[in-house]
Amino acid sequence: MLALIFLVCYPAYLILLSKEKWYPKANILRRKWAQLLFIFTGLRWKIVYEEQLDPNRAYIFCPNHSSYTDIPMFMLLYPHYKYRIMAKAELSKIPLFNIFFRTVDISVDRQSRVEAFKALKDAETSAQNGYTLLIFPEGTISPEAPKMGEFKNGPFKLAVENGIPIVPVTFIDDWYLLDIKRTFTGRPGLARAIVHKPIETKGLTKKDIEAVKQQTFNTINNTLKNYYKID
Repeated sequence: MLALIFLVCYPAYLILLSKEKWYPKANILRRKWAQLLFIFTGLRWKIVYEEQLDPNRAYIFCPNHSSYTDIPMFMLLYPHYKYRIMAKAELSKIPLFNIFFRTVDISVDRQSRVEAFKALKDAETSAQNGYTLLIFPEGTISPEAPKMGEFKNGPFKLAVENGIPIVPVTFIDDWYLLDIKRTFTGRPGLARAIVHKPIETKGLTKKDIEAVKQQTFNTINNTLKNYYKID
């Protein structure tokens, strides 16, 4: 059913992704698809915002990465549509779905320093042009979720060097609701997310990158500790 819905939408994606100025409209359609994805799989969502986001600012969203549900969950929680998603290069090889990584989204081949650098430069240009970015600082789904893996420097370096606020996001239940990577299980239920207060980076220098990374990690990790017994 969900694949069928995507195929029905595919001609519209082809049109909306043919010009960059139409990318936000394609993201509107993606939000509708994410809503249908949740409804047809028996998932409900609850999103708490610690602070209202400015629709005229670009942000870098940095959530914990625990499930394939994380990306559609982001589509539900971000109330604006000028955004790009950075994700591992493997997703760009999925037939039909790879249309997004040829256009609006950014694929990252972390096995290649050159390609990873190109992806970050693409992200930097996008942010300077007003695009909000979704970047998973763990780089991949944590094999020990809900416990997080180590954060990489990329998104925080990008944020500090360009004065872009970091928005920590805690996905509370995604690892349990859809755990394809480890146990190949999925179940209906409530998917909760907390969109934390943005961390401002204007005026910071390279010396502050590690502190911003640690603050983001601690914000998410301390929230997860309220629900799970993790380190």
